[in-house]
Amino acid sequence: MRIIHGRTTSPQDVPFGNCVLMLLASTTFMLQFLFDDKQQYLSGLILQNWSFLGIVGHLWLHTGLIHITSNLVVLWIFGRHVCQRMGNANYILAYFIVGLASAAVHIVYDGRPAIGASGAIMGILGLYVVLCFKRFGVLGPWIILVWYLLNVAGGVLQATPAAHMAHVGGFLGGIILAWSLVILNVVEREEQPVPVLNRQALGVQH
Repeated sequence: MRIIHGRTTSPQDVPFGNCVLMLLASTTFMLQFLFDDKQQYLSGLILQNWSFLGIVGHLWLHTGLIHITSNLVVLWIFGRHVCQRMGNANYILAYFIVGLASAAVHIVYDGRPAIGASGAIMGILGLYVVLCFKRFGVLGPWIILVWYLLNVAGGVLQATPAAHMAHVGGFLGGIILAWSLVILNVVEREEQPVPVLNRQALGVQH
């Protein structure tokens, strides 16, 4: 008996868009660390009022190593699956859209100067809950929803200095965007979890 191994993924399945976002965030953080540790030169990119540079630029800045590491981990675990569902170009565009939603909610309901991609990352989680609901089993989406509710509670109680309203705006923006794309037949929801081993790529010959 001979087992024939095939390709488990095609080039279209590789989440290049997610890798681009991770690379841009990492590169920007490295530039911060090397040339702008006091955040003076990049101060124009801080989210403050309705500055275009701030709305776009804050998505790539981070306050420290733990901040960027946690965001990169979420992107790698969840973002790559969303990227595969949406396609690379649509995924990158969606990141900016949920980042804009996050920034708008923060400016309206909080207003403090802020940096960091956490709001947009929450938007990616919102996209994931709608588009990849069953991928991690029954508990996966509910864990994300509990995390979102904790952010809402933190924002209401002002328990920490984190920009909780940006997280809320990003998450809701991701859910609204995902359902809009599904209704318009731009993206299809993943109805069943994808198996670890692609059975179609494995053949058995006698």
